[in-house]
Amino acid sequence: MHEQNKKHNFFLISYILIIVLWLVSVLFKAGRFEGHQILIDEGQYFDCCEGWYDDEGNVFNIEKLVFTKEEVGKEKIVHYQIPDDCELTGGEAICFFSRGMDFNVYATAPEGSPYYGSDEFGSRDIYEYRQNSANLSGKDIGLTVQVVPINIMDRHNEISISIIPTEYSAFILEMRIEKASQYIFSTVRSRMPRFMLSIFIIFFGLSTLVYTAFAVEKKRAEKTVLYAWGWFTLITGTLLMIESQMIQILTGKPELMSSIKYALALLICFPGAVMCDSVTTYPHKRFSHKVGIIAAVLFAIEAVGAFFLDVSLYRLFLLSAILLVANSVITVYFICMEIKNRKALHTTKLSLFVNIMMFLYFVVFTVDIGSYAMASRHMTDWGRIMRVFYAGFLFVMLIYLLRLSVIRNHQAMLAQKYKIESRTDALTGLLNKGAYIEKEAELTGKLMGGREKGVDDFSFVIVSLDLNYLKKVNDNYGHEAGDRYIQSAANILKDAVGERGETYRTGGDEFLAILYGENLESVYDSMIEDLNRRIDAFNQKENKEIKLSFAYGHAICNSSQDYSIHDSERLADKEMYECKRRMKAER
Repeated sequence: MHEQNKKHNFFLISYILIIVLWLVSVLFKAGRFEGHQILIDEGQYFDCCEGWYDDEGNVFNIEKLVFTKEEVGKEKIVHYQIPDDCELTGGEAICFFSRGMDFNVYATAPEGSPYYGSDEFGSRDIYEYRQNSANLSGKDIGLTVQVVPINIMDRHNEISISIIPTEYSAFILEMRIEKASQYIFSTVRSRMPRFMLSIFIIFFGLSTLVYTAFAVEKKRAEKTVLYAWGWFTLITGTLLMIESQMIQILTGKPELMSSIKYALALLICFPGAVMCDSVTTYPHKRFSHKVGIIAAVLFAIEAVGAFFLDVSLYRLFLLSAILLVANSVITVYFICMEIKNRKALHTTKLSLFVNIMMFLYFVVFTVDIGSYAMASRHMTDWGRIMRVFYAGFLFVMLIYLLRLSVIRNHQAMLAQKYKIESRTDALTGLLNKGAYIEKEAELTGKLMGGREKGVDDFSFVIVSLDLNYLKKVNDNYGHEAGDRYIQSAANILKDAVGERGETYRTGGDEFLAILYGENLESVYDSMIEDLNRRIDAFNQKENKEIKLSFAYGHAICNSSQDYSIHDSERLADKEMYECKRRMKAER
């Protein structure tokens, strides 16, 4: 246990030092780099969502433009006249987000204008956008950044957009007139904090997985929780990175990113289920492996539907909501059972919080999919909600793991305490018979190892001791005095053995000592001399009628012997009994 903790701490410190070194090196390199940074001023932009009109003269806000299923694939033309208070200095563009539509933008000089009918200034095609047809995920289900360049002369022209919706959920958002570079950079810059936070969450998830793989004990109970937490964090960070729309803007592939997002929403069900399984305290049938099987089946259905049946993968990914709803229901069941068993279980409160956070996560993902499927243009920032939930979930998980670690450490301390108590003689504090049996097995293994190698590289002395007069003390003065007699003898023997080896009490008046050293006979003689000196000093000090004394014998055991350690014990006992007979004869 202690050795494992040392390895654990060494890995953790090394990992932190590597991260710190990496950060310092990056900062140092950045400080020495000599270059130029492009600075984009905020500038001004003109909101042009209002003032659009159709061929019938109906005026509307273009963000509120809606389509019916019957209008999908049919052309709809809308017009806009740039107001006089909109300053055009050159390089401006009509900038907006679009979804689910093909369109063509052109400018036409209105009737009565001096440029009416002029090919140079009166009529021109400005911009044409066509989607990639039915690709991996259907017809452009994601938001795309559109930048339609205009010039100063277009102030006098009518801007028209010929829209062909490819799905009834098509719409336009945040239309304004602004310099193209300024619009793109401001859009990227506004999403950068969320993007960087998602990168940090991804890094945290990877760190958790690496830490669990290399620093956590193989049989440690929280390893499963840590693995599930690491994968859950990694997927959450990737979801939030896609939610920031940074990659969609830079790559121009929103449909691909949206498909990946809903695939991850389906995939996150499995580590979420594993965490619910791992932290729930009441007895139950585990369901995480069933969730994993269902997720794999849904993936297969979606893949077959997309590649062989030519069905939009985006629509198929709405199947993710089924599994998310199922996980939500099962998590609610876990929460109810935790509340029901809260009096019987001490850790219910923390596991209850973890399950509640998981339930909220599943609900957020489910609503997110539903919201996107309904194509609400007033889109809630689900990324912000998920970040708030993750912060709360992170706090709860840290407390949960801290408490779990405290409980495990307490259990380890109790186990160590019980182990020591089970190996210790309660009366004398010496090692007991059980401890000697363990030591005997260890010594036998070392002796056998030396014999197999054919070298005499290990030896020791077994000393058998028997305490004299214990029955006489018990009969004359009582068992309490007999206990004190045994304790005094044990203390004297322990001090005499000292650092030469170990001392055991193997019976009522029976003791054993194992001695190590270079010259074993000299070690034994030195110990016996020290023992007798201490016994004489004790008897003189106590001045009692019954004197304390030991009968003792020894046998040397080494790797070159053919007989076993038990044979050495019998030789030591034989010498000890001969010593006892001599002592009786002298008395």
